[in-house]
Amino acid sequence: MSAPVAPRWHLGGLPRDRLDHGRPTAPGDRGSGTVLMMSVITITAMSAFLAACLMAWFGAMHQARTAADLAAVAAAQAYDAGLDACAAADATAAANHTAVSACAVRTNGFEFVVRVTVSIETKPRLPFGPAQFTHASEAGYVG
Repeated sequence: MSAPVAPRWHLGGLPRDRLDHGRPTAPGDRGSGTVLMMSVITITAMSAFLAACLMAWFGAMHQARTAADLAAVAAAQAYDAGLDACAAADATAAANHTAVSACAVRTNGFEFVVRVTVSIETKPRLPFGPAQFTHASEAGYVG
């Protein structure tokens, strides 16, 4: 008669094939937790990257709006002082890290309105995202 073979016991007194809440695990399930966790980590990282891109794009959009407002006010003040309005708008936009894409002064001799359009390139620049943001703003004297 041969000696009896003792079962392979694991921590807690359960056999190794009964560690999944008393249900036997299939041999093909080995490593599935690793794949699941890698999928969760990848989705979390992609979501974080997309959130960071959206925050950067919203920041650039706000910067374009602010720069357009400031450039329009500076251009109106320069025009009222008898200086070149578009040069003042260019200088103000450059100080705010944007570029003037259009500048126009409308006047009837007494009243005037300066319209300034600025643009800023987006960073990060992705194939599915916007390439630039533009915003137009007006300032002047209307009596």
